[in-house]
Amino acid sequence: MTTLDETPYCWRCGASLARQPLPLGREAVCAQCNAQLHVCRQCAHFDPGKSNQCREPMAERVVDKTRANFCDWFQARRGPLTQANTPRKAALEALFLSPGAEPGNTDTTPEASEPRAALDRLFKS
Repeated sequence: MTTLDETPYCWRCGASLARQPLPLGREAVCAQCNAQLHVCRQCAHFDPGKSNQCREPMAERVVDKTRANFCDWFQARRGPLTQANTPRKAALEALFLSPGAEPGNTDTTPEASEPRAALDRLFKS
């Protein structure tokens, strides 16, 4: 029998928030990366595909989803970060995969590394 991980994890760095007192207060910050935690991105109602990026229709609009707010509907999202709640990461990874390659593959053949090399050149300072 498996149990669901009910531990909250930081929306920014993925660190466990098991030692953080719940419910998360407006001033709560991640001990690992110092990110504010009472933010839309940390909320169980956060959904980029919904209007106002929130599944709670009564919630007021919050412009900056990464800054602490006073939303009364806030509920800390539980469980580890997964591909399901990080769709942008999955989409970005898929963009730079070789045809037929699997996500997380560490293939270092020249054909597989060309997109990565192009990306590194693009963002090199």
